[in-house]
Amino acid sequence: MFSFLLPNGRPLLSRKFLVCALLFAIGSGSLQAKKAYLGLAWQVRGTWQIEGKGAPIRTGDAIAPASLLQPSDTADDHSITVLLPDGQRVLYECFTVADCARGFRVPSLIHPPDAFATEMLARIRAVLSSKRATEPNGQRTGHPTQTSRQQSVEVLDANRVRIAGLIGGLPNGHYTYDLRPLDPTYPPQLHLSIEKTAPSIELALPAAGLYDITVSDALNTPRVDLLLAAIQPAQSAHFQSFDRAGETMEKWNDDYAGWPIDDFLRAYLESLMHSAKTPGAANRTEHPLLRVQLH
Repeated sequence: MFSFLLPNGRPLLSRKFLVCALLFAIGSGSLQAKKAYLGLAWQVRGTWQIEGKGAPIRTGDAIAPASLLQPSDTADDHSITVLLPDGQRVLYECFTVADCARGFRVPSLIHPPDAFATEMLARIRAVLSSKRATEPNGQRTGHPTQTSRQQSVEVLDANRVRIAGLIGGLPNGHYTYDLRPLDPTYPPQLHLSIEKTAPSIELALPAAGLYDITVSDALNTPRVDLLLAAIQPAQSAHFQSFDRAGETMEKWNDDYAGWPIDDFLRAYLESLMHSAKTPGAANRTEHPLLRVQLH
């Protein structure tokens, strides 16, 4: 066994101690990393528990890879979708007592997810969990699913924003829109009139913030349901990850079709807006560090 010596000849630390300390640090870091690799439950129907114990799983709850999901022992419609941070999407369902009794094992991760994917799903989980009390299944209530849905981040210019995308693709003509601020400080404004004459439209807003906007045609048929984040120029850098979130989920959806991209992008956008209003709370993500301190 070897020792490292200080200039005065005193031993600093034995190699055996250093190796043990490093292995302990690596093991601790791996455990912390695995704990951070959590997916989430989506569209939970029936009663489900992890290993048949604890509180029933609800939409937005964290689900660890390799967990055993146990439905209740009743003949009913039990289904749950599990979404993991490496892009896997798994649907489990059963209808009879015998089928449900076996339980369902969540797959392990195919590969370690990157830090962005892990944080993105953590943000989405937090928003979905906060909505469960008022919005069934953690989803935004609104118009029927056939309405086209869009999420957008636009910079305010004299309290006006220019919006393209799905709205810009509508035929030119007369439209109305409902403006519903998510900030209760500002009242909703309904049936506002607008003429579309270009590939985009310009809207006046009371302030920066999140807005639910529904654009309807001349027959009062909803055409586009938009969640708009209207931001100040100084906030632009904070929202740069929004496009990356969309690209990440689109890529996952290519491999495991059925990702609820619209709902998740909306939740992610709400999380970004919330953290933009509370500086310092936005990026408090714990990362395991390997440190060997000599005393």
